[in-house]
Amino acid sequence: MKANISRWIILLLALVCVVQVASADFNVKTETINPASGALEPGQQVTAHYVLSYYMVTTGSNEGNDESFDFSTGLQNPSWDFTIYRDGVAIYTTTKTGYYPTLTEFEIAYGKGNIEMDIQLRGTVPTGTSGKLEVIKIQHMRDKDVKDSYSKVRDVVNPTQVQGSLSAQQQQLKDLKVDIDDKAAQGVDVSAAQAKYNAASQALTSAASAGPSQASGYLVTATKDMDEAKSLLDRAWAEKEVSNTAATLETLDGMITYFVENRSMGSDPQVVSIVTKRESAVQYYTQAKDNLNANNYPLARSKAVDGLKKANEALADANALREKIGEGFSLGGNLLLYVGIGVIIILVVAGIVIYRKKSGWDELG
Repeated sequence: MKANISRWIILLLALVCVVQVASADFNVKTETINPASGALEPGQQVTAHYVLSYYMVTTGSNEGNDESFDFSTGLQNPSWDFTIYRDGVAIYTTTKTGYYPTLTEFEIAYGKGNIEMDIQLRGTVPTGTSGKLEVIKIQHMRDKDVKDSYSKVRDVVNPTQVQGSLSAQQQQLKDLKVDIDDKAAQGVDVSAAQAKYNAASQALTSAASAGPSQASGYLVTATKDMDEAKSLLDRAWAEKEVSNTAATLETLDGMITYFVENRSMGSDPQVVSIVTKRESAVQYYTQAKDNLNANNYPLARSKAVDGLKKANEALADANALREKIGEGFSLGGNLLLYVGIGVIIILVVAGIVIYRKKSGWDELG
């Protein structure tokens, strides 16, 4: 029994330690950065304001000089103002400079109460910077161990790079227009791609007259619109190729029906050869449709072209065969019609004969 109680005591002590460790952090209550949104630009002034609530890792008799708050920034010529509040009352204020200021335990430890830290940061975006910039990083340290951390990163655009990207995208837009016009001349439905092209063109026009930060956003939009236009054009082109194959197969099927039903040539070796080629074309056509549905447009076009080639071969053979046999008489397909015509002719001839005989009897009578 005593052993079980001892275990429970040890477990409770462990839980207490866990709670103490879990509380050894800070919360960002306020974050204000100016400019508030959008990409930053080299040379631009940036200010950041933060309010933190925090707890010391070690308190009471365990306090020492092992805790600190370490700060860093990628801004140039940074200036920092720190104010510590306890229960809403400012009890410590200091100003620091440099990229890596530190507040020691002497500056941040003020016993019990609602402890908050107010941070004011000012600096400029370094010239020549592009990509990502760490505006601020905050770390609660103890004996060189990071107990908690927070950072804020913003995008930076370089005017020279923005102008280069704008020129490159304007050329891509021209190339896209050439492609759209070429497909339109082939009978491809380019309306969806044209709409995205128009949107991209408007975005690039706006980028050309905007500042680097706004221009960067317009360039992202233009890139997205052009990518979608290319995909839509690719699909429409594939759909056109598949449609061409379908139309040729329909014409070919009409010719085969003529040979089989109208001319009773279903077993003719020449017709069998045409049907075989037709089946090959249909196989390509089916594969083209499957790839179209799977959004594999290049392969859909390739299979459609193969199917069209095979269908055209069969159609050429069919046209040659029809020219060869002409429009001769055949009992196939319309047998009842021909029998009916034959019966009518026989009845007409029989009527004439009977009429003549009757006329002869009347003259003799």
